Amino acid sequence: MTILVTGARGNVARGVITRLVAAGHSVRIASSDPAQLEPPAGVEAVRLSLREPDNAAAVLRDVTSVFLYAEAAGIADFVKAAQAADVRHIVLLSSASTNAPDPQTNPLAASHHAVEVAVVESGIPYTVLRPGAFAGNAIGWKYQLMGIGSIQLPYPNAQVAPIHEDDIADVATAVLVAGDHLGETLDLNGPESLSFVEQIAILSDVLGRELPFAEVTRDEAFAGLTRHMEPGYANALLDLWETAVDPEPISGTTEAITGKPGRTFRAWAHDHREDFADGDGQHG
Repeated sequence: MTILVTGARGNVARGVITRLVAAGHSVRIASSDPAQLEPPAGVEAVRLSLREPDNAAAVLRDVTSVFLYAEAAGIADFVKAAQAADVRHIVLLSSASTNAPDPQTNPLAASHHAVEVAVVESGIPYTVLRPGAFAGNAIGWKYQLMGIGSIQLPYPNAQVAPIHEDDIADVATAVLVAGDHLGETLDLNGPESLSFVEQIAILSDVLGRELPFAEVTRDEAFAGLTRHMEPGYANALLDLWETAVDPEPISGTTEAITGKPGRTFRAWAHDHREDFADGDGQHG
């Protein structure tokens, strides 16, 4: 009885692997580039490209449960292989963006939505995890600080409830191990709604130095975002921030499943101090 963890280089997947191994479970980890993995002792690392899952049958041998990273390309073939392997539970890491009224066409949601549909329609027992904004998105600010010296905010007062990647890993592990919450979709977010300005203030306090920021126009923000993402995705992200004028409701899912309150953004900042060590040319 083996649990397969896909997307094993991701922060959440790595957290799931660590927890499963510590609890004594048989784990197989998969990545499109397994040479980049550092598997724990006794853990098999295999190649699996979710875009071209031609070897999925072999990877799924003796697998009873799967932690699945959402990748729409190739999902139909992967699901067929999981059906043939008699997989009993898929825990899918999706996105809260699929709560949008138009998930089929929304650039933020479309890929995740397609995977959700494929998994739900497969007949394999499933649990969908829909985390909202990752606290780790704040690491992107480091590169703005390094490049132009300040954080660029088109909507500085936009509200999100950022979630620590460890909370997602805790929930995913608990659901995989217990094999419960079958057929459920679980919305996940952090324990507090914060504006971007409030997040920067917390980071500044934890790092012990001021992190400068500047309000910019939507067009200026769009130009910056499209240096590393598709225009449609950038526009959808800006639309989301523009409408996030009220505090985000807190789901409470982390505490309900793990019995522990979700980690705060301040806790995330403490855990990731080293990620910002050279964020503005100074050392914290």
